[in-house]
Amino acid sequence: MACVFCGGSPVTNEHVFPQWLNQYLPPGRQRTEQARYGAGSFDKTRESTGLDFKVKKVCAPCNNGWMSQLETSSKDSLDPLITQQGLPLISLRQQRQIALWATKTAMMADQVQIQPLLPSHQLQRMHTHRAIPGGTRVWLGSCRDRNPTVTSHTVRVDLTGASTPDALQPVGFFCPMKIGHLCIYVYFPAVDVVIQHAPEFHSSVARIWPRRSSDLPWPPPVQPRNGEAFETFANAFRLSLYLYTPEEAAEHGLKES
Repeated sequence: MACVFCGGSPVTNEHVFPQWLNQYLPPGRQRTEQARYGAGSFDKTRESTGLDFKVKKVCAPCNNGWMSQLETSSKDSLDPLITQQGLPLISLRQQRQIALWATKTAMMADQVQIQPLLPSHQLQRMHTHRAIPGGTRVWLGSCRDRNPTVTSHTVRVDLTGASTPDALQPVGFFCPMKIGHLCIYVYFPAVDVVIQHAPEFHSSVARIWPRRSSDLPWPPPVQPRNGEAFETFANAFRLSLYLYTPEEAAEHGLKES
């Protein structure tokens, strides 16, 4: 098997969630969850020490090179959002760094699936240019409770009728992540669309990719109270997303949420 990012071999085990996040976990064994979609799908819960979900699809040079560098350069932007809720602003530079890290992590979560959805050229451009795939959206939110410290799942999204004929059935995916207080929602629609979400979510999430035109006030005023509420919120947020073709958006004067 070749590396999904650069095509090199051999491949090694790579953690879906980086090991530096273990510093935020309480000591001892904990229950961790993993979910798959597609044929043979499952929800798996087991006890582990630390974040140990891995995929054997990345080569050592990528794992120990640009991916490790991305983790190191992202920590300063992520740590305050994971551990605190009283920050005044998230700068444009931080927005881009967090969006890049979130996209890479969502890519790794996609690789856990039996049939990953992101096309190979998107992963290759992440390797060569640190390029977030076109059409990707990343929103941030916050949760009042830090526990569970890390939770995530991926949802396959069939975009029939989004901007191509129904017969083509474009496919995308949605990957929400909760890491301490920080909630991240990555959406890859796979086709060119304009996305709006229901007004009731405007006070709960803030889009950071494509980047806003100014620094972002933080945290949002409305937040899920705990991990269970986060899961419910993430599903409701996904279902609230309205997709329009660029032509439809222009015709009706619609702008991205």
